[in-house]
Amino acid sequence: MIDAIYIPTLGRPNQITWDGLPNFVKDITYLIIQPHEVELHKDKQTVVLPEGLKGITNARRFIYEYAKNQRYFVLDDDCKLAHRRGNEAQCWHNGAKTKRIMTEDDWSYMLETTSKWLDSGDITWGGFRTGGLPPAGKEYIDNTGTAEVFFFDGKQLPSADELDWSLSTAEDISLSLQLLSKGYPNSVWDRFVYLSTFIAVGDEGGCATWRTLDIINDNHAKLIEKFPEYVSYNGEKEMMNGIFKKIKIQYKKAWKQSQTTNLEEFM
Repeated sequence: MIDAIYIPTLGRPNQITWDGLPNFVKDITYLIIQPHEVELHKDKQTVVLPEGLKGITNARRFIYEYAKNQRYFVLDDDCKLAHRRGNEAQCWHNGAKTKRIMTEDDWSYMLETTSKWLDSGDITWGGFRTGGLPPAGKEYIDNTGTAEVFFFDGKQLPSADELDWSLSTAEDISLSLQLLSKGYPNSVWDRFVYLSTFIAVGDEGGCATWRTLDIINDNHAKLIEKFPEYVSYNGEKEMMNGIFKKIKIQYKKAWKQSQTTNLEEFM
Protein backbone atom coordinates (compact mmCIF):
# COMPACT_ATOMS: atom_id res chain seq x y z
CA MET A 1 0.00 0.00 0.00
CA ILE A 2 0.99 3.63 -0.41
CA ASP A 3 1.29 5.27 3.00
CA ALA A 4 1.19 8.95 2.09
CA ILE A 5 1.31 11.63 -0.58
CA TYR A 6 3.27 14.83 0.06
CA ILE A 7 2.88 18.14 -1.78
CA PRO A 8 5.58 20.74 -1.02
CA THR A 9 4.04 24.16 -1.55
CA LEU A 10 4.77 27.84 -0.97
CA GLY A 11 2.84 31.00 -1.78
CA ARG A 12 -0.02 29.17 -3.46
CA PRO A 13 -3.36 29.69 -1.70
CA ASN A 14 -5.10 28.09 -4.69
CA GLN A 15 -3.93 24.49 -4.70
CA ILE A 16 -3.95 23.13 -8.26
CA THR A 17 -2.76 19.59 -7.53
CA TRP A 18 -4.72 19.19 -4.29
CA ASP A 19 -7.95 20.33 -5.90
CA GLY A 20 -7.69 17.58 -8.52
CA LEU A 21 -7.35 14.73 -6.02
CA PRO A 22 -10.31 12.48 -5.17
CA ASN A 23 -11.34 12.50 -1.51
CA PHE A 24 -9.90 9.09 -0.67
CA VAL A 25 -6.51 10.27 -1.97
CA LYS A 26 -6.78 13.52 -0.01
CA ASP A 27 -7.18 11.38 3.11
CA ILE A 28 -3.51 10.32 2.83
CA THR A 29 -2.19 13.61 1.41
CA TYR A 30 -0.22 16.23 3.34
CA LEU A 31 0.94 19.67 2.27
CA ILE A 32 4.56 20.38 3.21
CA ILE A 33 4.51 24.03 4.26
CA GLN A 34 6.54 26.84 5.78
CA PRO A 35 5.64 27.82 9.37
CA HIS A 36 4.25 31.19 8.29
CA GLU A 37 1.64 29.50 6.04
CA VAL A 38 -0.03 27.34 8.70
CA GLU A 39 -3.17 29.51 8.76
CA LEU A 40 -3.31 29.52 4.96
CA HIS A 41 -3.82 25.74 4.84
CA LYS A 42 -5.58 25.01 8.15
CA ASP A 43 -8.36 23.15 6.29
CA LYS A 44 -5.87 20.52 5.03
CA GLN A 45 -3.50 17.98 6.55
CA THR A 46 -0.04 19.52 6.74
CA VAL A 47 3.52 18.84 7.82
CA VAL A 48 5.33 22.01 8.86
CA LEU A 49 8.95 22.47 7.84
CA PRO A 50 11.50 23.45 10.50
CA GLU A 51 11.93 27.18 10.98
CA GLY A 52 14.53 28.58 8.59
CA LEU A 53 14.50 25.64 6.16
CA LYS A 54 13.91 27.18 2.75
CA GLY A 55 14.06 26.16 -0.91
CA ILE A 56 12.46 23.33 -2.86
CA THR A 57 15.57 21.12 -2.71
CA ASN A 58 15.72 21.39 1.09
CA ALA A 59 12.00 20.64 1.27
CA ARG A 60 12.51 17.54 -0.88
CA ARG A 61 15.36 16.37 1.33
CA PHE A 62 13.18 16.92 4.41
CA ILE A 63 10.42 14.74 2.90
CA TYR A 64 12.97 12.09 1.88
CA GLU A 65 14.21 11.84 5.47
CA TYR A 66 10.76 12.28 7.09
CA ALA A 67 9.26 9.43 5.04
CA LYS A 68 12.26 7.09 5.01
CA ASN A 69 10.16 4.22 6.41
CA GLN A 70 7.20 4.80 4.10
CA ARG A 71 6.02 4.19 0.58
CA TYR A 72 4.96 7.59 -0.65
CA PHE A 73 4.43 10.01 -3.53
CA VAL A 74 5.78 13.55 -3.85
CA LEU A 75 3.75 15.79 -6.17
CA ASP A 76 4.46 19.32 -7.35
CA ASP A 77 1.69 21.70 -6.29
CA ASP A 78 0.88 23.03 -9.77
CA CYS A 79 0.19 20.00 -11.95
CA LYS A 80 -2.89 18.23 -13.23
CA LEU A 81 -2.71 14.45 -13.35
CA ALA A 82 -4.12 12.79 -16.42
CA HIS A 83 -4.79 9.43 -18.07
CA ARG A 84 -3.77 8.81 -21.67
CA ARG A 85 -6.31 7.31 -24.01
CA GLY A 86 -4.09 4.49 -25.25
CA ASN A 87 -4.61 2.64 -28.54
CA GLU A 88 -7.30 0.13 -29.53
CA ALA A 89 -5.33 -2.81 -28.16
CA GLN A 90 -4.76 -1.11 -24.83
CA CYS A 91 -8.36 0.16 -24.40
CA TRP A 92 -7.40 2.29 -21.39
CA HIS A 93 -10.34 4.58 -22.00
CA ASN A 94 -12.56 5.45 -24.93
CA GLY A 95 -12.97 9.19 -24.50
CA ALA A 96 -12.73 11.54 -27.45
CA LYS A 97 -9.65 13.31 -26.12
CA THR A 98 -6.15 11.88 -26.06
CA LYS A 99 -5.87 12.64 -22.34
CA ARG A 100 -8.37 13.19 -19.53
CA ILE A 101 -8.06 14.04 -15.84
CA MET A 102 -7.62 10.96 -13.66
CA THR A 103 -10.80 9.52 -12.13
CA GLU A 104 -11.21 7.76 -8.77
CA ASP A 105 -10.93 4.41 -10.58
CA ASP A 106 -7.71 5.60 -12.24
CA TRP A 107 -6.25 6.56 -8.88
CA SER A 108 -7.20 3.22 -7.33
CA TYR A 109 -5.62 1.29 -10.19
CA MET A 110 -2.49 3.43 -10.24
CA LEU A 111 -1.88 3.28 -6.48
CA GLU A 112 -2.55 -0.47 -6.27
CA THR A 113 -0.31 -1.24 -9.24
CA THR A 114 2.49 1.01 -7.99
CA SER A 115 2.34 -0.74 -4.63
CA LYS A 116 2.62 -4.13 -6.37
CA TRP A 117 5.70 -2.91 -8.24
CA LEU A 118 7.31 -1.99 -4.93
CA ASP A 119 6.23 -5.32 -3.39
CA SER A 120 8.20 -7.13 -6.08
CA GLY A 121 11.48 -5.58 -4.96
CA ASP A 122 12.38 -5.03 -8.62
CA ILE A 123 11.28 -1.38 -8.45
CA THR A 124 12.32 1.03 -5.70
CA TRP A 125 11.07 4.38 -7.03
CA GLY A 126 9.53 6.04 -10.08
CA GLY A 127 6.96 8.59 -11.14
CA PHE A 128 4.86 9.92 -14.01
CA ARG A 129 6.01 10.92 -17.47
CA THR A 130 5.09 14.37 -18.74
CA GLY A 131 1.97 14.49 -20.89
CA GLY A 132 3.77 16.90 -23.21
CA LEU A 133 5.73 14.02 -24.75
CA PRO A 134 4.27 11.65 -27.35
CA PRO A 135 2.79 8.39 -26.00
CA ALA A 136 5.30 5.60 -25.46
CA GLY A 137 2.76 3.00 -26.59
CA LYS A 138 2.92 1.13 -23.29
CA GLU A 139 1.83 1.63 -19.70
CA TYR A 140 5.21 2.53 -18.31
CA ILE A 141 8.92 2.90 -19.09
CA ASP A 142 11.62 1.23 -17.02
CA ASN A 143 14.74 2.93 -15.70
CA THR A 144 14.29 6.48 -16.91
CA GLY A 145 14.00 9.93 -15.36
CA THR A 146 10.96 11.69 -13.98
CA ALA A 147 9.98 15.08 -12.57
CA GLU A 148 7.09 16.73 -10.70
CA VAL A 149 5.56 13.37 -9.75
CA PHE A 150 7.72 10.87 -7.86
CA PHE A 151 7.04 7.77 -5.79
CA PHE A 152 9.53 6.12 -3.44
CA ASP A 153 9.92 3.12 -1.20
CA GLY A 154 11.98 4.76 1.51
CA LYS A 155 13.12 1.44 2.98
CA GLN A 156 14.74 0.36 -0.31
CA LEU A 157 16.63 3.56 -1.09
CA PRO A 158 19.92 5.10 0.07
CA SER A 159 19.94 7.49 3.02
CA ALA A 160 19.68 11.21 2.37
CA ASP A 161 23.32 11.62 3.40
CA GLU A 162 24.39 9.42 0.49
CA LEU A 163 22.86 11.81 -2.03
CA ASP A 164 23.78 15.30 -3.27
CA TRP A 165 21.13 17.95 -2.57
CA SER A 166 23.18 20.98 -3.61
CA LEU A 167 21.25 22.18 -6.68
CA SER A 168 18.55 24.79 -6.07
CA THR A 169 16.80 24.00 -9.37
CA ALA A 170 16.91 20.96 -11.69
CA GLU A 171 16.77 18.95 -8.45
CA ASP A 172 14.41 16.40 -10.05
CA ILE A 173 16.95 15.66 -12.78
CA SER A 174 19.76 15.41 -10.25
CA LEU A 175 17.87 12.99 -8.02
CA SER A 176 16.81 10.81 -10.97
CA LEU A 177 20.37 10.56 -12.28
CA GLN A 178 21.81 9.84 -8.86
CA LEU A 179 19.41 6.98 -8.13
CA LEU A 180 19.77 5.45 -11.59
CA SER A 181 23.55 5.72 -11.63
CA LYS A 182 23.68 4.09 -8.19
CA GLY A 183 21.70 1.14 -9.55
CA TYR A 184 18.25 1.76 -8.05
CA PRO A 185 15.67 0.57 -10.62
CA ASN A 186 12.46 2.41 -11.40
CA SER A 187 9.32 2.46 -13.52
CA VAL A 188 7.77 5.67 -14.83
CA TRP A 189 4.09 5.65 -15.74
CA ASP A 190 3.12 6.71 -19.26
CA ARG A 191 -0.49 5.57 -18.95
CA PHE A 192 -0.70 8.29 -16.27
CA VAL A 193 1.02 11.62 -16.90
CA TYR A 194 1.37 15.07 -15.39
CA LEU A 195 0.31 18.25 -17.18
CA SER A 196 1.91 21.52 -16.16
CA THR A 197 3.18 24.79 -17.54
CA PHE A 198 6.64 26.11 -16.75
CA ILE A 199 6.18 28.92 -14.23
CA ALA A 200 8.09 32.02 -15.24
CA VAL A 201 9.57 34.60 -12.93
CA GLY A 202 6.85 36.79 -11.50
CA ASP A 203 4.11 34.16 -11.62
CA GLU A 204 2.37 32.99 -8.47
CA GLY A 205 3.90 30.54 -6.05
CA GLY A 206 7.04 28.78 -4.87
CA CYS A 207 10.10 28.98 -7.09
CA ALA A 208 8.69 31.92 -9.04
CA THR A 209 9.47 34.16 -6.07
CA TRP A 210 13.23 33.72 -6.50
CA ARG A 211 14.09 31.70 -9.60
CA THR A 212 15.84 33.59 -12.39
CA LEU A 213 17.14 32.52 -15.78
CA ASP A 214 20.70 32.91 -14.51
CA ILE A 215 19.98 30.50 -11.64
CA ILE A 216 18.46 27.96 -14.03
CA ASN A 217 21.36 28.15 -16.46
CA ASP A 218 23.87 27.97 -13.61
CA ASN A 219 22.27 24.81 -12.25
CA HIS A 220 22.28 23.27 -15.73
CA ALA A 221 26.02 23.97 -15.90
CA LYS A 222 26.46 22.29 -12.51
CA LEU A 223 24.48 19.28 -13.73
CA ILE A 224 26.85 18.91 -16.67
CA GLU A 225 29.81 19.20 -14.30
CA LYS A 226 28.35 16.55 -11.98
CA PHE A 227 27.21 14.16 -14.72
CA PRO A 228 29.35 14.84 -17.83
CA GLU A 229 28.60 11.38 -19.25
CA TYR A 230 24.83 11.84 -19.02
CA VAL A 231 24.09 15.58 -19.40
CA SER A 232 25.07 17.88 -22.27
CA TYR A 233 23.94 21.14 -23.82
CA ASN A 234 21.28 20.82 -26.49
CA GLY A 235 20.66 24.21 -28.04
CA GLU A 236 19.22 27.50 -26.84
CA LYS A 237 15.92 29.34 -26.88
CA GLU A 238 14.62 32.72 -25.83
CA MET A 239 12.80 32.60 -22.52
CA MET A 240 12.20 34.85 -19.50
CA ASN A 241 13.75 37.82 -21.35
CA GLY A 242 16.98 35.99 -21.99
CA ILE A 243 18.63 32.90 -23.46
CA PHE A 244 17.77 29.54 -21.91
CA LYS A 245 20.48 26.91 -22.37
CA LYS A 246 18.70 23.61 -23.01
CA ILE A 247 20.17 20.31 -21.92
CA LYS A 248 19.92 16.68 -22.99
CA ILE A 249 19.78 13.98 -20.31
CA GLN A 250 20.68 10.35 -20.95
CA TYR A 251 18.85 8.52 -18.16
CA LYS A 252 19.04 5.11 -19.83
CA LYS A 253 22.79 5.40 -20.17
CA ALA A 254 23.11 6.18 -16.46
CA TRP A 255 21.13 3.05 -15.61
CA LYS A 256 22.98 0.78 -18.04
CA GLN A 257 26.38 1.92 -16.82
CA SER A 258 25.34 1.29 -13.21
CA GLN A 259 24.62 -2.33 -14.12
CA THR A 260 27.96 -2.74 -15.89
CA THR A 261 29.77 -1.25 -12.92
CA ASN A 262 27.93 -3.50 -10.46
CA LEU A 263 28.74 -6.59 -12.56
CA GLU A 264 32.40 -5.65 -12.80
CA GLU A 265 32.58 -5.12 -9.03
CA PHE A 266 30.91 -8.51 -8.46
CA MET A 267 33.34 -10.30 -10.80
